[in-house]
Amino acid sequence: MRRRSLRPMKATLSAFAVCVAFSDARADGALHVAIENFVFDPPTIAARVGDHLIFVNHDEVPHSVVGSRDGAEVFRSVEQMDTDESFEVLIDRPGEITIVCGLHGSMTGKIVVEP
Repeated sequence: MRRRSLRPMKATLSAFAVCVAFSDARADGALHVAIENFVFDPPTIAARVGDHLIFVNHDEVPHSVVGSRDGAEVFRSVEQMDTDESFEVLIDRPGEITIVCGLHGSMTGKIVVEP
């Protein structure tokens, strides 16, 4: 019985795995921000104009998301996002946006938006 080399198959599978990983990372085109343990994770989000941010509450208590730029409110979620509820934002211009939980003022973060 003749033995075949598995090297070509391994190379093909590796290339396929890389393509799948990249396509999954871009599947919904959004940046995800977890709300858990009373923090935004990550606390600083790097975004670009046109990006969608999705905030998801993973805590057992309600939270909200309020975004402000230069002291003016630019977005606000519902007052009480319950467990596993989400809120989506479209970033429309560059600059820095401060985020805070409307129910827990010590929960803060920021979005740094590049053009």
